[in-house]
Amino acid sequence: MEPQGTIGSPGLGSSNQSFPTTAWLDAKGAARRASVSAATIAREARAGRLRAAKVGGRKAWRFRPEWIDAWLEQTATPVEVPDGKGRTR
Repeated sequence: MEPQGTIGSPGLGSSNQSFPTTAWLDAKGAARRASVSAATIAREARAGRLRAAKVGGRKAWRFRPEWIDAWLEQTATPVEVPDGKGRTR
């Protein structure tokens, strides 16, 4: 997860005002995190299987890293891996 800190607010009120920063990913960043295409991320968000937020006038998708991780956990298919002795684990 991304480190959290504070950022200033230049031009708005006092110069010592700060806001916490949080990690938000766009569809491309979410796709990189999940090792899938941006189209897959958008499709899953539209279908309601992936938690997402729409922001701005363009209705751009935004995702939190933990939402991507949760989606991966929910959709992962267990795989049996041979142990080299003809058995699976």
